[in-house]
Amino acid sequence: MIKTLKVTTPLKKYNIIIGNNIIASSGKYSKKYLKSDRVFIVTNKLLKSLYLKKIKNSFVKHGITVSEIIINDSESKKNLESVKILTSHLLKNKVDRNDTLIALGGGVIGDLVGFVASITLRGINFIQIPTTLLSQVDSSVGGKTGVNTPLGKNLIGSFYQPALVISDVGILKSLNKREVLSGYAEVIKYGIIMDKAFFNWLLKNDNHFLNQNANYLIEIVYKSCKNKAKIVNQDEKEKNIRALLNLGHTFGHAIEALNNYKKTVVHGEAVAIGIIMALELSFLEGKISKDIINKIVSHFDKIGIKRKIPKQLKQHLNTSQFIEAMSSDKKVKNKKINLILCKSIGEAYITDTFKHKNMKKVIKDFLN
Repeated sequence: MIKTLKVTTPLKKYNIIIGNNIIASSGKYSKKYLKSDRVFIVTNKLLKSLYLKKIKNSFVKHGITVSEIIINDSESKKNLESVKILTSHLLKNKVDRNDTLIALGGGVIGDLVGFVASITLRGINFIQIPTTLLSQVDSSVGGKTGVNTPLGKNLIGSFYQPALVISDVGILKSLNKREVLSGYAEVIKYGIIMDKAFFNWLLKNDNHFLNQNANYLIEIVYKSCKNKAKIVNQDEKEKNIRALLNLGHTFGHAIEALNNYKKTVVHGEAVAIGIIMALELSFLEGKISKDIINKIVSHFDKIGIKRKIPKQLKQHLNTSQFIEAMSSDKKVKNKKINLILCKSIGEAYITDTFKHKNMKKVIKDFLN
């Protein structure tokens, strides 16, 4: 089963192709989106050993020359130094505006390569081949690119849409359980903020997720991307409703920054914790019932998602430090923290008028 989703934004239209074991056909799918007969593929050592030969062969078969760039894609390397390394490599190899940059990897590679594509020669062609659940359902869609700084996550970046996204769920079988679970917080987020039917479907079919049923995973990626595309179409550059996609992220980004982006808490885990924190605040604000939170917590526990801040991080933090980290988030406006809270499953809202004593209580409870 192969599904194609058309994404339309005010500035660009492109397709997301979703299937099982389709990565070896990357050249065939990409050919009509190329402007020249040369591509640069950016990936890491592991993905090179697993998939790069198949992908290169598929491009060569269609008369395309492939250059490879192997990088360290840890979260700590998602920075301006890596941008310098990539842009220098491209310019030394005489990249031109008709060439295509391909991101083969998870969210770090996708965000980094997308940003490099947006600034090299003021913009070159860009294709995403996301290799994690998180990147397939979230970061590869919608055109957000960027890098981290010591002051916060994704504070330097641009909006730059890809020409094509190729999502192969077969790749997910090569990931360890933690990596797959890391993406699930971004999946259920769509149900919580805008799609109650999807939320209920996820809870009903959790066994298929645990078993990594291929058709189920294709459906998860398709439905997640379809929900995100609806919002991106209305608000490409996050002027208003696109911020809803950040449910749990302001809390989660603070956790990541305070943890110095170490792997003891990966992005999806931080977002999962952040979602529960946002729901707890929604409850204290009188918007949702405790039953909703309990249902989501039980679901997270069943499939194995971490939902607590690790002890080794908590013991060095206090509420003030946490709020200070949240205050560095790019969604802060007029020195006010903006959060995404919920009125019910499928209905979220953006606010900066919550009671700060309630936010402090939520943070304190999670740090105890």
